[in-house]
Amino acid sequence: MDIKTRTPSPSSSPQRGEESFTVATRSPVDSPALSHWKVVQLRFAIMSDRFIEVGLYLLIILTPLAFGTVEPWSIALAELGIYAIALVWGLAMVSAGEIRIERTALNLCWLAVLIFGLLQVIPLPFPIIRILSPKAATLYEQMEFDSHLVASWHTLSLVPYATRQALMRLLALALLFWVVVNHLQTREQVDRLVRVVMMTGFGLALFGIIQHFSGNGKLYWVRELTQGGSLFGPYVNRNHFAGYMEMVIPLTIGYIVANRRPISDDAGGWRSRLLHWGTPQASRSLLAFFVGIIMSVALLLTGSRAGLFSFFCSILFMGLLLSARRLRSRRLWGMLASFVALGLTYALWLNPDRVLQTFAILWRGTDDPSLQGRILVWQDTLRLGHDFRWSGTGLDTYIWAFPLYRQPLIGQAVYDYAHNDYLQAFAEGGLPLVAIFALALLWGGTQLLNGWSQHEGTHTRGIGLGLLAGLVAMLVHSAYDFNLHILANAILFVLLLALASRVLLLRRSRVDGR
Repeated sequence: MDIKTRTPSPSSSPQRGEESFTVATRSPVDSPALSHWKVVQLRFAIMSDRFIEVGLYLLIILTPLAFGTVEPWSIALAELGIYAIALVWGLAMVSAGEIRIERTALNLCWLAVLIFGLLQVIPLPFPIIRILSPKAATLYEQMEFDSHLVASWHTLSLVPYATRQALMRLLALALLFWVVVNHLQTREQVDRLVRVVMMTGFGLALFGIIQHFSGNGKLYWVRELTQGGSLFGPYVNRNHFAGYMEMVIPLTIGYIVANRRPISDDAGGWRSRLLHWGTPQASRSLLAFFVGIIMSVALLLTGSRAGLFSFFCSILFMGLLLSARRLRSRRLWGMLASFVALGLTYALWLNPDRVLQTFAILWRGTDDPSLQGRILVWQDTLRLGHDFRWSGTGLDTYIWAFPLYRQPLIGQAVYDYAHNDYLQAFAEGGLPLVAIFALALLWGGTQLLNGWSQHEGTHTRGIGLGLLAGLVAMLVHSAYDFNLHILANAILFVLLLALASRVLLLRRSRVDGR
């Protein structure tokens, strides 16, 4: 953020592009005060920029290490961190004298979700509750034996305390989206953030692989699993670790594409090709390729069938985009093929039984017993959503509402989540929340795809390709799991979404490059 004061010279006008820090000499008294205020503004702008970027880096690095940020203490710290970053960002705009929010296709969707969540926790007269949510009104009547209490005010959310907590998390994620979209202005800032995500993913993958072969069934080798689970790395659930990897790996591939050697350099023959391997650009690409291979191996070793399927869907999506742009470069197709082949070969060499078992489960498809159990849960969730279709049961209330609809065939297991984020959104938010998500997916997705297809910069095409593929992987996985309810994964998803909006939609920025 630059805060500059331009004072034209009385004798000659400044040349185009020249700006200087000068002090207007109105009076001996006013000059020191004005100069001091400008210095304070400049220092605060520099400090706020550093605070925001360092805060974003720490958020990326620490949230997955804190067991995926699923416990109350880690969730609270992550939310406080985001609020602090957003506060500094807002104060920096006020100090600069310019409040500016970039317009994106998703701003309206974020506001709609927040307003809808707020409506669920606002007490309403009981007659209005009966109109908006007849099933909720019936439940209130069954729970309250005093007619005076029935006539009192109630919320659309069956558990308003849980909905308020979910609303605070959504507000934090929305603020994170707006900070990233508005703060990142240069290609260097985008590249630094992408590299932090990549190296965090690499560190998690390396840790997960080491733990896979030397672990003792405890988190960090010291903490017992009190509620069960199948840990991998710092995550209690291996499927959620796979969800994190499946977003970072496509971004890594996109980073490689963004730093590839221009096709025009091929005219120089073998000499230019040989010299290219000694450039910093080639070194970054080779390092990113190695990082991606390690993360692919970790993803395969998790044994997560949904994670593996989502990853392959993201690779297929990247191939379709490359075909649509008619980028007939053998290097790109060869890089994608070798990436998948090397990762699969290395994983088979490390643990062939685990990898083959994962593919065998994928091959069985609907014959898998666990899938049959989830289908029963999804059927009951659909019935729950149908009864609360106009208002939902309330954000983050699934664990309390689902037992009312659970079939005896499911057993006595406690279901905190529906293992399908879309069906759970229908149950907790009804048709209004589904409509908001559909708007975000169709409108926002169309805008992002159009932005990618219209850009010509090599850097933008590559980074945008990786961002979009990472988002697609998580959207596919969300149909079989609840990754977006894991705060570390949700934070990474929002970061990718904000980066995609910044790079592909806001052309006035200095992010684009060739």
